[in-house]
Amino acid sequence: MKFAVRSIGRLLLFAAASLLVLVIAWGALAGGVSNVPRSITLGQRLETAVQLVAGALSPVVLLTCFRLKRWARAVRNAWAVSLAAAAGISALVWGPPMAGIALLFASAVLLVTLGLAWALRAGLAGETD
Repeated sequence: MKFAVRSIGRLLLFAAASLLVLVIAWGALAGGVSNVPRSITLGQRLETAVQLVAGALSPVVLLTCFRLKRWARAVRNAWAVSLAAAAGISALVWGPPMAGIALLFASAVLLVTLGLAWALRAGLAGETD
C-alpha cells in the first residue's frame, strides 16, 4: 500500500510539473512570436530569439524524460539558462533598463526551472539527484 501511494504521488508530481512546463512553453512561444514584429533594437531581437529558443526547448525537456535520456541533463540546463536569460534580458531591453530587477527576474526564473527539472526527475523515476 505504501508503495502504491508513493507511486501515485510521484506520478502526480510529474503530471503537475509537466503541465507547468507546457504552460511555460506556450507563454514563451506566444510571447516570442508577438515580440518579433515589435523588436527594434539588437537587445530586443536577442531577447526575442532567446525566448523562442526557451519555448522550443520546453517540450524537448519533456521528450527527454522518455526518449534520448542521455541528453536530458543538457537539455534541462539549456532550458533553465535560456528562460532565465530571457527573463533577465527582457527587464533590460523592454522599457527602462533596470539591472536589479533583471537580476531578480533571472534568479527567480532559474530557481523555478531548476525546481521543475527536479520535480520531473523525482516524479518520473523517484530520483532526487
